[in-house]
Amino acid sequence: MTLYNSSGGASLAFNDDFCGLRSQITWTATFTGTVHVLVDRWTGGNACAHTGGCATVSITCNVPITNDDCSGAIDLPVTASCVPENFSNLLATASGTSPAPTCSSAPNTDVWFRFTIPASGVVRILSSSGSLSDGAMQLYSGTCGSLSLVTGGCDDDSGPGYMPYLDRRCAVLTPNTTYYLRYWGYGGATGTFDLCVYWPGYFPEPVEDCTGGRTICGSHSVSNATDYTGCTVDLNGSNRGCLASNERQGTWFHFSPNNTGTMEFLLQPTNGAGSPVDMDYDFAIWGPTTSLSCPPSGSPIRCSWAYPPNVPGYPGNVAYRTGLASGNDDLSETDGGAFVNGFVQPITVAATDVGKVYAMYVDNFDISGQTFDLTWTFSTPGMLDCTVLPVELVDFEAKVVDEVIELSWITQTESNSSHFTLEHSVDATDFKPIGSLSAAGNSFGTIDYSFDDPDPNNGVNYYRLKQVDLDGTFTYTDIVPIEFKKSLATLVPRPNPASSSIQIDLPESSAGSCMATIYDTGGRIVRSVSIPAWIGPSFVNIPLNDLEVGSYMIQLIGNDQMLAGRGRFIKE
Repeated sequence: MTLYNSSGGASLAFNDDFCGLRSQITWTATFTGTVHVLVDRWTGGNACAHTGGCATVSITCNVPITNDDCSGAIDLPVTASCVPENFSNLLATASGTSPAPTCSSAPNTDVWFRFTIPASGVVRILSSSGSLSDGAMQLYSGTCGSLSLVTGGCDDDSGPGYMPYLDRRCAVLTPNTTYYLRYWGYGGATGTFDLCVYWPGYFPEPVEDCTGGRTICGSHSVSNATDYTGCTVDLNGSNRGCLASNERQGTWFHFSPNNTGTMEFLLQPTNGAGSPVDMDYDFAIWGPTTSLSCPPSGSPIRCSWAYPPNVPGYPGNVAYRTGLASGNDDLSETDGGAFVNGFVQPITVAATDVGKVYAMYVDNFDISGQTFDLTWTFSTPGMLDCTVLPVELVDFEAKVVDEVIELSWITQTESNSSHFTLEHSVDATDFKPIGSLSAAGNSFGTIDYSFDDPDPNNGVNYYRLKQVDLDGTFTYTDIVPIEFKKSLATLVPRPNPASSSIQIDLPESSAGSCMATIYDTGGRIVRSVSIPAWIGPSFVNIPLNDLEVGSYMIQLIGNDQMLAGRGRFIKE
């Protein structure tokens, strides 16, 4: 097999028997134009012995990457929601940049990106598979030639499948600063992948932190699990009481009694389906205080870090349970062996405690991420209300799904909630309602809501959520921005290849003028043609006489400066 250019002369490259009797050529183009492939059949030196036959020829064109090294890093936008862009590490080589990543395999097929941290210092970096199904990435600060590893900034498999994902929600980065991202395929793998850097704009406090704790309303059972320790250190030597290990995959709760009486609960690690499991959960309770104070000050009023065995005669007669239970006199219980049942004295609410706030931390000592059930019992029906937080909104986000913008939010608890109204704006100032959904009214578990905006603005859209109570009072969420781009039309130049001119169909009417712009393979503008407004299907002819032989891209840009379509053609 031999390669020639269209001018004849010596061969560009040739090969015989690369693998067995098969031939393969790898050639780097140094010009634009036509390349001819000559396939010969070997005849053993006897020309008269030539006979016909068939051969399969496969041609693969790979565009050299520009971000093989840090100096060529591609700029990534930081958007309000994940807007994935497709990239490739095909033909990537080992950059050899120091320091080396702290995770995954050697980055011998790495490519580079960079982006600027928003004012919040918070970003998420998400990657998903294309033809590359196992990737890794490392985050750096500094500049090319003087890079520093970002602590906790390396990931291998935290995203979908075996793809990487970095959540810098807690580990805040320096605002308005450029960071570099090194991306590679595990074990030297190459292929295409999607990548986005986004900042939702609204990050609710995690329930693993005191300020984000769940509100307990009524004597319901709470099922929960976490594999996270939160963003804030709430416990220390001055307030942790018997929880000598501080915070270990814990969850915070808040509650406020509206009547006198006693409060008890059963805390039991389960397998998610209610069956008890061997796991060490502990807890501590602070209060009562006139208002929620985070972190809590002083020692807890109830505390237990016991790991109770299955001792007959104690509540439930089941091992590993703990909580508040009648018949127990101790206020704090430590691990003391077989005669420690894990339960401590119930909380008695006096008249002076009504309306005050308690805080509780449930701690997973085993760091297992295991589910637990928290079941409450009160001597007075309806003893707890939701005065701490009527509607506990966990999340509100927007994302582009196909041709619509999907709005979604989650509530952990609701009390006397009427409905939610979705409001939209194109300037983040003038908001108009676009729909509403009924709320649950009263709930004690997680509820997911979603709403689709089928007609978003082409550009940046702004949304907010209005939560309305039964009494007419309401609150707004933070404003969430998101960019939306309508689907691009595919331009089909004719003829292709072309010599003197191409014709582009314009299928729809346009109230304003457009600009057809032609780019060469280096991204340079070589031709721009203004197209006046038209009515109905139409077309435009663009002359090509003075263009060099090669491959070109054409884009159609409307008078609103939005990209309306693109296509490719070859000039011969």
